[in-house]
Amino acid sequence: MRNDGNTSLDQLKEEVHRLCLRKGWGVEGVQNPQHVAMAMTVEMSELLEHFQWLDPEDVSRLMEGGDPDRLAMIAEEFADVMMYGLQLARTLGFDITQQILRKIEIVDHRPPKAGSPKR
Repeated sequence: MRNDGNTSLDQLKEEVHRLCLRKGWGVEGVQNPQHVAMAMTVEMSELLEHFQWLDPEDVSRLMEGGDPDRLAMIAEEFADVMMYGLQLARTLGFDITQQILRKIEIVDHRPPKAGSPKR
């Protein structure tokens, strides 16, 4: 079974590209990156809907595995967001790992914002 531990980002990029080819999306499976970025916001909104109006107890229950139905819906919307992100990275030719590590470095060196919560 394929999972995060045995599947690379490059493999996922290619899986999403093959889906686009099978569905006839874009030119040779490459969709307009502007449209892909806009579609990501729609999918992100759908993801956020599953958290809207939850109280802290609901969130804790979700984190403890007590709401598997909601978790499945969240995971599906998260997959939509990630699939668009993988398309964007493949189309524009940037390395996701390099960019995430670069961003971690940037955030690590930012001074804390006043009033930001300690976690």
